[in-house]
Amino acid sequence: MASKVESSAARERRDAEAVPTRTCVGCGRRDASAALLRLVMLEGEVAFDLAGGAFGRGAHVHPIAECLARAPRGLARSFRCSVSTDASELGRRLVAACDRRTRGLLLSAHRLRAVAVGAEATARALPAALVVVAVDGGSVGDGSRHTALGEAIAAGNALVWGTKEELGVLFGAEGVAICALSHQGIAQELKWARAARDAGVTAAREGAECSSRFREAR
Repeated sequence: MASKVESSAARERRDAEAVPTRTCVGCGRRDASAALLRLVMLEGEVAFDLAGGAFGRGAHVHPIAECLARAPRGLARSFRCSVSTDASELGRRLVAACDRRTRGLLLSAHRLRAVAVGAEATARALPAALVVVAVDGGSVGDGSRHTALGEAIAAGNALVWGTKEELGVLFGAEGVAICALSHQGIAQELKWARAARDAGVTAAREGAECSSRFREAR
């Protein structure tokens, strides 16, 4: 029995060691690389490599506003060069990168025919789908009008992104207020991109507020 326990513990250690880890330039803590955002230098500018396809030396940061706020100080050490960015700018770049990533993921889901477009099609796809509601979708995003939609929102299986026009362009329609994704892998990546975007928005706002207070103090 003891040998089995020891064997199981050994396997767990090997599994843990096999998981790639990286150090966050914000908090300095090591974590699984999958839990961090990768940054690279492109043409002398810091950029987020959310798709993971960029070559070259990279740095990593948690998708948390506090880590993003501290990241600029650690980027110069990681890239071994001068880095001209602050928390506010880093937050804005993350928001833009997340929007690009979201568009790409939605297009991929559409090509795979894993998107149900419109209120009726979305209702039929629930509950096994991620709901995406346009920011100007109006009452279509009111979960109280549909029990399954309300449950999806309560379970954190719904997100708000883009306008009806933006979603319509992606899906070849005049305007899309709501849709549902049945591809679980893409749905998880969309949730990750949305959470990272929220952190970017917070970092951009708080960075701008800190900069404004600094100027006033001077």
